[in-house]
Amino acid sequence: MSNVSFCPNCGNKIQLNSKFCSICGNKIESKNKTNFNESNKNNIKRNKVLNTRKHAKRKPLFVTSAIIVLVGGFIWYFAAQPSKEAKIIDSQPKVVSNVSYPSTSYQLTYSLALAKNGKIIIPLEEVKQRKFMRFDYISNNEMIPILAYLTEDGKVVTAISMCEPCNSITFHIKGSNLICNSCGTTWNLNNLNAVSGSCGKYPPDPIPSNVVGNEIQIDKSLVDNWTRRI
Repeated sequence: MSNVSFCPNCGNKIQLNSKFCSICGNKIESKNKTNFNESNKNNIKRNKVLNTRKHAKRKPLFVTSAIIVLVGGFIWYFAAQPSKEAKIIDSQPKVVSNVSYPSTSYQLTYSLALAKNGKIIIPLEEVKQRKFMRFDYISNNEMIPILAYLTEDGKVVTAISMCEPCNSITFHIKGSNLICNSCGTTWNLNNLNAVSGSCGKYPPDPIPSNVVGNEIQIDKSLVDNWTRRI
């Protein structure tokens, strides 16, 4: 390969790696430098194209991941919320310090509920003594069973005494569990969350009540207007 080149300005012969023409003084651009610059520009363009493609691939993945996290957050939030039954029980009045039930079957006792001045009246002392009772209330010639029991932390719970899927109106307690006498479905008696059994979605439907003096009072309209959930 020749070591001689020509000045692009005057045509004089120059050495291949000369930086200036010895005749006209013109600055000689190196072909290698020019090729390097062009190669470098091409590499920059290539990297930009590749990076653009990478970002284009990452964007759908990022959106999918964000959606999964968002949906998971909503599921966790709603799962962590207390049930309707637990919210009602949490707001119920505390009438004793604490209660314990035997690990063997503890059966409820029966009585009648009376109504006056728009309230259904249940005797507080009787519930405190027996802890687990059913009161039959007559509304429009129809008997409505009302469950009244004490939670382990001493709150009084009043509910419609019915396991609606199997139509049972009787229950018993074992330890911390309320159990249907008919189907055996089991709920935690402190919040009525399902423990086991096919009727777990339908515990005895809790109804808010207040303690006034020696009476547990339930708004009569809540019971009169109660309808089955299934």
